[in-house]
Amino acid sequence: MYSIKSYLIKSIVLPLGDKAMKTSISASIKQIKRMRQFSNTEIETWQNQQLNKLVYHAYTHTEYYKSLFDKNGIKPEDIQTIHDLDKIPVLTKTDIRNNFQELIADNIKNIPHKKASTGGSTGDPISFLLDHKSWSFSNANNIINWEKTDYRYGDKFIALGSTSLFVDKKPSLKHRLYYKLKNKIGLNGVNMSDEVCRDYVELIKSKKIKFIYGYASSIYLLAKWVFENNIKVNINSCFTTSEVLTSQYRKVISDAFHCKIIDCYGAHDGGITAFAHEEGFFEVGYNSIVRIEKPDQNGAGTALLTDLLNYAMPLINYKLGDELLIDAKQNEQYSYNGQIINKVLGRTSDILQLGNGHVLTGPGFTFLFKDLPVEYYCIEKTAMDALTCWIIKLPEFNPSHEKTIFQTLKKQAGENISIMIKYTDKPFLSKSGKRKYMVDNSTKIITNK
Repeated sequence: MYSIKSYLIKSIVLPLGDKAMKTSISASIKQIKRMRQFSNTEIETWQNQQLNKLVYHAYTHTEYYKSLFDKNGIKPEDIQTIHDLDKIPVLTKTDIRNNFQELIADNIKNIPHKKASTGGSTGDPISFLLDHKSWSFSNANNIINWEKTDYRYGDKFIALGSTSLFVDKKPSLKHRLYYKLKNKIGLNGVNMSDEVCRDYVELIKSKKIKFIYGYASSIYLLAKWVFENNIKVNINSCFTTSEVLTSQYRKVISDAFHCKIIDCYGAHDGGITAFAHEEGFFEVGYNSIVRIEKPDQNGAGTALLTDLLNYAMPLINYKLGDELLIDAKQNEQYSYNGQIINKVLGRTSDILQLGNGHVLTGPGFTFLFKDLPVEYYCIEKTAMDALTCWIIKLPEFNPSHEKTIFQTLKKQAGENISIMIKYTDKPFLSKSGKRKYMVDNSTKIITNK
């Protein structure tokens, strides 16, 4: 049941905010609610129509797609349906970095947009332009899915993320006002020591907070502390994000809080938001097309995304860097009229337990490196009181960047932890060949690095 506060925010404050900021969250909420009543065929028809418009716009207004299409003998009218995306070469992060200006629409002055950067999951950050229509649709989809629980927009919640990760970096006035409207209390989810968990639980109790959003590992560590200390905390819903919600994480969170768990998957650069209200079924927002590049026999492979609403910088057939699984047969039994992802692979983060009690989680550090000239990083625990940050630096990297990294790591690791920064030309790889960004080698002999 809606509260009066939530009703007033969504019916009066949001529309006024949309008008002032040139966004469309309020209109997108209404649109998504209408589309929820569509048939699967009607959703696919809508997406095909949006794809036609996006491709024509990309060809007409960006140097990159004009050149790409002409070089490969592709005409905009050749792309009629989602299946025709096979005709368009994959767009990689390297392509974006090397062709940044060419990907920006030449009528960008007429397109409300924001500058954005990736961060928190794949460890391979990029900068891009995000159309306000895409941003608004994603936020509206988030509101609608959260409100499938007891949550109502404007209810107080804590967010365990990268807040306070940086040294002497304050949120902008716009961000403070936005968080105030959402009633969001941002907390540092990177260091989850016992002392930090104790403070957070006291905050939750004192402010009567019923909802927790954040990194899966951060919520897990908080829940683990609550469970082990036999503390009763009244939580209605947890919204996990940025990492794979492992069965262990899910069980501990459930045992500690006895709450509803919604696993959230998202990536602004791909325009995607997806929510698993039932384990194993992520409902994908209608504005993003998800395809799997060369799926294996189970339907798993590298994700290719197309944001249908990003006209500021069209990213078509974009290789995000995540591994996903889509089981078409299994999804026939699930009631949702859009695309469904069954499993998110490749977003699991290691947890580093330090000798001073600090516990570091992975995703937040990507926010540190996303604005730095760094091609790759890895935080290696070499001993209970020692960390080494390995970096593959880009040409513009300088001593001030190293200082920022050192100070931030020192702040999060705490006292009596040795911090070293070293440079390499080879990333740490898992057995499957994927890059690793958090490594615990404290019990191993380090050789040949």
